[in-house]
Amino acid sequence: MTNNATPNVVYKQEFFLPHYEDEKMQDKRNYYSSNKYSDYLKYIATGIKDLQKLDFVEYSNNNSKSSGIFNQDGKMSKKDIANVRKNLRETQSVIWSGVISFEEKFGLKWCNNFEQAYNLVKTELPKYFKRAGLKAENIEWFAGLHENTDNRHIHIIFFEKEPQRIKGNKKIFSRGYISDKAMNFFKANLELAATDFKAREIKVRTNLTKSFNEQINDISGLKMKALLLGLANQFSESGHLYYNSENMQNLKSQVDNITNYIIKHNPNISLYKDDFDELVKEKNDKVNSYCKRNGYDKPNESVGDKMMNDIYRRLGNVVIESAKNLKIEEEQRTKLNAKNLVEKRMQKSKLKRELDECLYLNSKVEYEAIKAFQDYMNKLEEMHIKTLIEQGILSSDFEM
Repeated sequence: MTNNATPNVVYKQEFFLPHYEDEKMQDKRNYYSSNKYSDYLKYIATGIKDLQKLDFVEYSNNNSKSSGIFNQDGKMSKKDIANVRKNLRETQSVIWSGVISFEEKFGLKWCNNFEQAYNLVKTELPKYFKRAGLKAENIEWFAGLHENTDNRHIHIIFFEKEPQRIKGNKKIFSRGYISDKAMNFFKANLELAATDFKAREIKVRTNLTKSFNEQINDISGLKMKALLLGLANQFSESGHLYYNSENMQNLKSQVDNITNYIIKHNPNISLYKDDFDELVKEKNDKVNSYCKRNGYDKPNESVGDKMMNDIYRRLGNVVIESAKNLKIEEEQRTKLNAKNLVEKRMQKSKLKRELDECLYLNSKVEYEAIKAFQDYMNKLEEMHIKTLIEQGILSSDFEM
């Protein structure tokens, strides 16, 4: 990073209409649309303006001046270049020409070779098109990194493939004007994306969300379960359930409280959250410094606020999903317990009936046994008396 008076990234852009009455302007259009032998496409490829009749292909990969021409698919072949030249000659679209220039030390560190330039342009250019009101899929573009000056710089050409705007009953091409606001965002994003900041941001965010997922998937504490079930019991039974959905607007603060509870009560997650907080502060400082150096107003919503809102949205969706799953598990467990209770009651009732039957049968057996014993004893008594009568001990008229 250089002193605060020098921008790290400068972007300048102009555009050329299909036709001009002014000869000089038409000559410029011809230069950019490959209707001249020494055209702009050759200049991008070689880094040399005065080519005369020098063959373009001989210079297309001359690393001493240019890294060659590339598009979204990487370095362009001879066939690719021929097709682009043909399309430039035939298009009735406005042709936009832009140059991304880097402060010397910044460029040498962050955009010093083809790979860095390619990844930067491929990532950020589609975002710029969207902000400019253009459809990225309808844009043909190519670019080239020039290394023949102290300040590394990237030349970019782009144009529309098909007309998209409706005027009357037909479609027309863009008029060419792109707002300063869109270009300023492009410059700011280029500076942030050119450094290793984006990779660090992704890594820190990934570590935080991964650790958070692992912790919430291991729900063992009663307090944690109570928080999640308390949240889930307030969910709407219809409509979407995600952090920014309409159904969750009144519950977002509760979701955030659970998120903070998990972060606070887990040392690993707390460390990753601290890393993320430091990154947010650093990015805020970078953006504020960029705005100050270039004389731009700070954005209404700070970059740090956007990052925080994004991470709480991501973690909040994990909380919501876990709450839903836990509620389903609890409902299934409740149903299973109710089913088991009914089965236990039925089993108990059955056992009671069987026991009652056993007691009844037992009493009946006891009664029959007593009755049989009494009959037996009566028979013995009858036989004893009969014997006594026969022996003459008792008279024959003895009543039994």
